[in-house]
Amino acid sequence: MDRGDALEWSDLGDPTGERPATDGSPMTAATETWPRRRTASETGELPLLLLSEIALTAVTLAGVLGLRRAFLGTEWFPALAVQVVAAHGLAAFLRRRGVSIAGSVALVLAAGFIAVTWVHAGDTTAFGIPTGDTFEAIATALNDAGTMFSEVKAPTDALPGFLIASSAAVWLGVALSDWAAFRIGASLESTLPSATLFLLTAVLGADVDRVLVATVWVVTVLAFLLLRRADRLGHTATWVGDRKRTGPRSMLILGGALMAVAVLVAAVIGPRLPGAESEAILSLTEIGDDGPGTRVTVSPLVDIRSRLVEQADVEVFSVRSPVRSYWRLTSLDRFDGRIWSSNGSYGSADGDLDDGVPVASERVTFEQSFSINALAQIWLPAAYEPQSVATAVDLRYDEVSGTIIVDTDIPTSDNTDYRVTSALPQHDAAALATASSEIPRDIADRYLGLPDDFPVSVQSLAQEITGDATSTYDAALRLQDFFQDNFTYDLDVGAGHNEEAIEQFVLELRRGYCEQFAGSFAAMARSIGIPARVAVGFTPGNSNAVDPTLYRVRGEHAHAWPEVFLGEYGWVMFEPTPGRGAPFTEQYTGVPEAQVSSGGNGATATTAVSPPSTEPTTSPDTSQPGRDTVNPDDLESGGIDGAETEPAPNPWFGRVAWGAGILVAAVALYLLTVLVVTALRRQRRRRAAVEPGQQVALAWDDSLGAVRRAGVPIRDALTQTEVAERVAQRLPGAAEPMEILAMAVQATAYAPVAPSTDDGADARVHASEVERVAKASMSRTERLRTRFDPRRLRDG
Repeated sequence: MDRGDALEWSDLGDPTGERPATDGSPMTAATETWPRRRTASETGELPLLLLSEIALTAVTLAGVLGLRRAFLGTEWFPALAVQVVAAHGLAAFLRRRGVSIAGSVALVLAAGFIAVTWVHAGDTTAFGIPTGDTFEAIATALNDAGTMFSEVKAPTDALPGFLIASSAAVWLGVALSDWAAFRIGASLESTLPSATLFLLTAVLGADVDRVLVATVWVVTVLAFLLLRRADRLGHTATWVGDRKRTGPRSMLILGGALMAVAVLVAAVIGPRLPGAESEAILSLTEIGDDGPGTRVTVSPLVDIRSRLVEQADVEVFSVRSPVRSYWRLTSLDRFDGRIWSSNGSYGSADGDLDDGVPVASERVTFEQSFSINALAQIWLPAAYEPQSVATAVDLRYDEVSGTIIVDTDIPTSDNTDYRVTSALPQHDAAALATASSEIPRDIADRYLGLPDDFPVSVQSLAQEITGDATSTYDAALRLQDFFQDNFTYDLDVGAGHNEEAIEQFVLELRRGYCEQFAGSFAAMARSIGIPARVAVGFTPGNSNAVDPTLYRVRGEHAHAWPEVFLGEYGWVMFEPTPGRGAPFTEQYTGVPEAQVSSGGNGATATTAVSPPSTEPTTSPDTSQPGRDTVNPDDLESGGIDGAETEPAPNPWFGRVAWGAGILVAAVALYLLTVLVVTALRRQRRRRAAVEPGQQVALAWDDSLGAVRRAGVPIRDALTQTEVAERVAQRLPGAAEPMEILAMAVQATAYAPVAPSTDDGADARVHASEVERVAKASMSRTERLRTRFDPRRLRDG
């Protein structure tokens, strides 16, 4: 195409906007007007509005997913998810139909009320229409939830009142977010309803899947904001040629790549940064924990030594039971490196109690009658696992830990009388050896946690002890026997079970009492992948020949022991403390029943009525506990049988290496993304430019990208002629081809005759010349830098 052709081709034709037909006669509206507005499917543009609406729905769903940290299980999620989708769908429909803002919000909220009643109180409606019973049921559920809110700790049961409040928040939040995002264009502000829900559960919720939940929420928010930006830019920016179609798409590719790298770095490196696992300076979840509705107390392990030493003769409680048992108070599932603790979620303990974990073994059911005298704690002892409880006072129950406590308005359980029916498992060693090694996710999340700096020497010792174990049960048994056979019970050892105390206790001292034995066993089990927790309670206590079913339990009977999760057999107790042995467990632990008894009042440990098939074959050991042990002085370097124990490596080296490796991988991923995406986009655009007019537009786009990379500032608002003039000033060598390309683009847009094949080929030649001149004007460093410039994703 020469200059003359370009000028003739630039003829604007009829100013009425009607394009002349090829035979010279004007085209009428009955035939075709030109230019005609084409649909997104015809132009190849992305349906950004629809994608933005879907992304905003995902943002709300991510906020609802955050309730995973507040509610137990996942059964509640589908009902809320359906309401999220319905609310966003209705809001989008009303907006697209031109309904006013006030009308749309009113209709969404009205529909939300109907949906809440159908989902959460449907059985009280009449043919779907709310009745007086419906309002009463909702009010009662909300009132109960308000009362429970001050008493429970997350994660808790998804009570109806909690779900009703969550559903109402969903519908209100959707009405506000749709209005902000698509009515007034406040994209960031439209994420605030979901952010409020997300932050609320982050503050009040438990430490459950926090990285996963946060990552999902951040990804959905960033994706929505990116789509909204691309959509608005597509409608407001001045695009040349097919840039209206490719511009937003390029932005999405670039933004998506940067977002993926940022989220990957934050999700992987963030949790490994120094101090990431440290306790908060100000824990928002602890604010107000001294109020009357909370159940946060000192770990019962702290109280054990004082009971064993200072309150040995104090009668804590009495219990009448036909079967001897360890009287269990609670179990502790968290070890933060300093202390074992728990934070249960308690519901009503009225009547039958739910089992925490199904147990495959046969169980003996029996009733106990307790009278608490001087326990001075909120817990109520019971044989594990309690099935029902009856008393004149209000009690609470946590099925996960199998714990019964007094209600929040009762300071301690002292002077409380109650009856408990329990089902005592009768485990068999051969059966436990075949237990499934599969660990449910909720069990793994809660009962495998250890501090990052847990001593490697202790973990190595646990691996050495259990190295040739044939099953999880066998590994737990080997850990138990290690303590039973190589340690001495000694109350003169100071209290403590933190990481340093565990390391000193296991590798050097090898003397202590139940606190150290139970805590060390559980931590070592977790270090080799066995879910474990620490149970706290009392041994059976003393009975006499006059009434062998009445047991008097004193401070000296305070005890702690570990429990291990063994697949379908649930939580199985073991006994690592020398001189202690639980009733009816010898058949799988190999430890005879035994407890301490000072005999200060003439009482001794006696045998009570028991199931015929589970009667112990050995007599209870009532002597002061103690066994022959390995002399710690005979051990070299704290190991066993002369084995050297390597010092624990510095954990920070590994963390820094991890961080550096991830950063290098992220940079490499970015560079590869730019190269690959740029090459693929150029190839795709070349194949798509089959018509001469498309080839001219592509040549212009390539030229613009080249001169911009060479440092020529080109604003989208400039006309083609102004762009050519700007390039002539900065790159004189590209002045002529750029001017020819500018006229070609104008001819493509306005000339009555479409460009020819030769015109498209000529445009490509002129674009190549512009690119050559632009590249020659740059230094080698500049060319290398611009080669990996993220703007290449936009320019192709």
